[in-house]
Amino acid sequence: MDPSRPPLGRGSFLSSSVHAATALLLLLVLLATLLRLPISISPRAAAPAGLADQRSQEPQQQAGCDPASPLDCADPRLFHLMMRHAIDAFPAVHFARFGRPVPGDPPSSSCDMAWRARSDSDDPSKATTKDYRRFAVARDPRTCAYSVLSIGEYHSGPNARKPRRAATNATIAPPPPPALSRSQFTRGSYLAYLGGGDRCKPMPHYLRSLLCALAEARYLNRTLVLDLTLCLAASYAAAGTGGMPEEGKRLAFYVDVDHLNSQVPIIEQSQFWADWDRWGVQGQLRARLVEDTRIPPVKFSKVRDTLIVRKFGDVEPGNYWYNVCEGEAKGVLRPMRRVIQWAPSLMHIVDDIVSRMQPDFDSVHIDANGEDLRRRVEEGLDAGRQVYVAGEGVNSALVEALKAKLTVHHLDEFEDLWGTDSKWFLEMRRLNGGVPVEFDGYMREVVDREVFLRGKKKAEVLR
Repeated sequence: MDPSRPPLGRGSFLSSSVHAATALLLLLVLLATLLRLPISISPRAAAPAGLADQRSQEPQQQAGCDPASPLDCADPRLFHLMMRHAIDAFPAVHFARFGRPVPGDPPSSSCDMAWRARSDSDDPSKATTKDYRRFAVARDPRTCAYSVLSIGEYHSGPNARKPRRAATNATIAPPPPPALSRSQFTRGSYLAYLGGGDRCKPMPHYLRSLLCALAEARYLNRTLVLDLTLCLAASYAAAGTGGMPEEGKRLAFYVDVDHLNSQVPIIEQSQFWADWDRWGVQGQLRARLVEDTRIPPVKFSKVRDTLIVRKFGDVEPGNYWYNVCEGEAKGVLRPMRRVIQWAPSLMHIVDDIVSRMQPDFDSVHIDANGEDLRRRVEEGLDAGRQVYVAGEGVNSALVEALKAKLTVHHLDEFEDLWGTDSKWFLEMRRLNGGVPVEFDGYMREVVDREVFLRGKKKAEVLR
C-alpha cells in the first residue's frame, strides 16, 4: 500500500459506485432505446394502471354478487355474449337482427331473446322468419362472470315474443272511419266500379277482379270506392249453413285492409255515396261515366272530373271487373299481388300452428284421390320426418295410414285455435258487432295453404 495515498473511505467508495452505476444505467437506457424495448424502473410502475383500484374493489364486488338474484338481462355484456353464442351454435343461420333479451323463467338463471334470420336452405328472396328462445345463463359465484349453458328449442323463449293486441269480448263493432269534411272530399279524386258479375264468385275470381280495380286506381292516381263486404261463394260455406252463398262477409275477415289502404287509397262505398249525395249530385262536382270495359284508362287518365264511374253490364263473362285489365290496357295495368296480404287474425293462427311443430317440418299438399294416394305421398317425403298434410285430399283414413312411417299433423288437429274460447273467435266477434263468425271454408283454405308453405321440404300430389 502506498502510504502517500489516503485510505479510501466509505464515502469515496459509494461515490465511485454511484458514478459507475449511473454510467451503466445510461448505457442500458441507450441500448433499450435502440432496441425499442419498454423501460420499467420499478415493478410497481410496471403494473397496469388502475390495478390497485380494481383489486380494492374486488371484495366489494364479491360481497354484492348474489347468483340467486334475478339476472340483469339488459346488461350489454350479457346481450353480446348471448348473440355470440347464438351465432356459434347455428352456423347455417344468417341472422338479420336480435331483439333485446328479457328475463326468462326462472329469472335468476335464464333470459329470453328473439331474432330474425334466414337459413342456408332458404331462397335468398324469402323473408326472414322470427324465432325466440330461452338461454340458460350461469354466473360465477366469486366473480359473477356470465356464461351461456344452453339454448332452448324453437320458440322456447315466449317472454321475448312481441305481445299481440289482446283479444276482447266486447260486443260493439269497431268505430267507422271518420267522415271526410266537405273540403277534404271535394279535393279528392275517385274511381268507382258499379255492377258486374263478380258477386258470390269463388275467392280467386273475386281477388283477381279486386286486384284489377286497385291497379287502375293506382294508375289513375285516384281513391278506389270499394264495398268492404263481400259475398262468399257457396263452395266455402261452413257446415250446417245449407251450402248457400253468404252475403255481408267483411273483407277484413280475409284480407289485411290496413295494408291494402297503405298501398292504394280506398274509401268505403256507403260512406262515399253518402258524401256524394250531399255535395256531388247538386252539380258542384263533376263525374264521368265509362260503360265499355274495353276502353283503356289511358283514354281518360288526364281528365279532371272528381269521379270516374265504370259501369258494368249484366252479361257474363263480359261484365267481370278483371276484363278492364285485358286487351289494350294489359300493357299499363299490372295487378300487384303484394297489395293483398292475409288478415293478421288468420296469420296468427298460422304462426301458432307452426310453433307447435318442429321448425324444420316437411309438408305435402294433396289435391288428389285414389287407391295409390298413400304411396304417392310417401314417395315425395323422407321416412321418420314430421309432416304437415294439407289440401282437399286429406281424410282421416289417409292420415292414419301415413302415421306408419311419418309423424303426421293436419289442420283439424289445431281446431282449438278457432274454437269458441280462442282469441280468434273473440276478436272476430268484436269485429262483427258482437255476432259470432264461423271459421269458414276459405279461412281454412288460407291457413292450410300458408302452413304448407312454411314447410322445409314441400311436395304436392296432384290429380
